[in-house]
Amino acid sequence: MPTTLIVGGNGKVARHLTRILATETRPSHHVHSIIRTSSQGADIEALGSRPVVLSIEAASVAEIANTMGKIGPESVVFLASAPFAESERASSVDRDGAIKCMDACAEAGVKRFIIVSGMDVRDCDKRPIPDWYNEGDVKASARLRGFIDPWMRAKLAADRELRVGNNRRKLDYTIVRPGRITDDAGVGSVFVGKAHLGNSVSQEDVARVVAACLTNPDTIGLAFDVTGGDSPVAQAVAQVAADRVDSFEGYY
Repeated sequence: MPTTLIVGGNGKVARHLTRILATETRPSHHVHSIIRTSSQGADIEALGSRPVVLSIEAASVAEIANTMGKIGPESVVFLASAPFAESERASSVDRDGAIKCMDACAEAGVKRFIIVSGMDVRDCDKRPIPDWYNEGDVKASARLRGFIDPWMRAKLAADRELRVGNNRRKLDYTIVRPGRITDDAGVGSVFVGKAHLGNSVSQEDVARVVAACLTNPDTIGLAFDVTGGDSPVAQAVAQVAADRVDSFEGYY
């Protein structure tokens, strides 16, 4: 059975992913989840994961790598993010925490790394507007940054470092970039590729995209948007991988 470590295991997408990997995926996964506090552990165990209490903000790269070494995962999925009420933590969680986990993977010899970022994460100061954006996308992008700019900048820094620093780390990475995430029940179909802003996607369907990436090595090296759509998840992921669609390249 493959072993997967989820960083940020108490989040809503992470909980869906845990259940999917532990009970639906074949072969099923041994899932371990890094969480911040022991009080979250019982809920995580009930979903089929083994909780590991560790603060990625406080821990060093060596400490995170040591934890990975004890678990022995084939894959790491980074799903940690600072709460919207605590914007001052975006840099320590979404940026620094992610980069420490990348470095820890390299140190521990874990090759597969998937990070869940966000749609429209890009360098708005130095790079052009994405060529598939329309006027509505441009306006939506400006509004988005008015609300969550600290997270967008933190995720940009992490995603950029994952890509430009990979000559050193040599990770088999994928960057999953969901649109607005909702609590709606998953429907099992999505759009994957270069998406327009304003389209939402459920937490469960984001988790299913991540699970599909774990079983599809052709997604390695890509970054792509995910929104609600009409294509079955596995089919959508396979198509974007076959076409080598990347919505981050040229915009960081």
